[in-house]
Amino acid sequence: MLKRIARRIAAAALVLFALTSGLVVLGIYSLLSFASWAVFDAVPPAYTFALAFIIPPAGIAALAGLGVAAGRSTRILRARRNRRTMAAAAASSWDQAHSRRDAALVAWSRYETDVSLLIEYPLMTDYSDPVIREVIVAMQGIREAERGTNPHKLHAAVDRFEVALRTAENYARRCGQSRLTDAERGKLATARSALNLLLDGGASPTEVEGAYRSLRRSLKGIIDLPAQAAADLDARARDARRLGALRVAG
Repeated sequence: MLKRIARRIAAAALVLFALTSGLVVLGIYSLLSFASWAVFDAVPPAYTFALAFIIPPAGIAALAGLGVAAGRSTRILRARRNRRTMAAAAASSWDQAHSRRDAALVAWSRYETDVSLLIEYPLMTDYSDPVIREVIVAMQGIREAERGTNPHKLHAAVDRFEVALRTAENYARRCGQSRLTDAERGKLATARSALNLLLDGGASPTEVEGAYRSLRRSLKGIIDLPAQAAADLDARARDARRLGALRVAG
């Protein structure tokens, strides 16, 4: 509002100045014309009076127009530069948000792939627990933010996920296996021994197969292995069987 009033005042002042300058020049021209008539008996053409009045305001208007055009061009260039700067900042912010997202998801993926961690902290797969479930909810928030165009929302979603994951990890470490029964803790101890044998690399194919079956049987009903962890465990068991077979054959 104030800028609009200021522009109107400036425009009115410019018109008044142009009119005044025209009248001043016309007055001076009239005096010179009168002096020329009095001394030299020479009278300038009538149209020169009109030119004397029109030229100064026209010149001022032209200069003002050039100034306005220059100012507008400057504003346009500044706006373009600002848009480029904002676009570059937004792209950089997206990259940073994606990097943070990737790091956070990698930290979470350990509990979906590392059977040893799952045995140590079985609570991390208990999605019925509100603390653990918050991690899943926060992960869904990241997916929703990625479908938008605002990097700040993605940063906020990653912030929420990081907090939820740290809270869940601390919670799972404090609880450990304390929420399990003695029988369940015994089964996890058996699963730990079987996993160590499976990863040892010195077992025969028969021992590997026995350890694999014992591990899966011990975890049943206590830890529901995520698909990635189950696939990784199967791959490790196949590698252990192959190494054991090569050792026996050699």
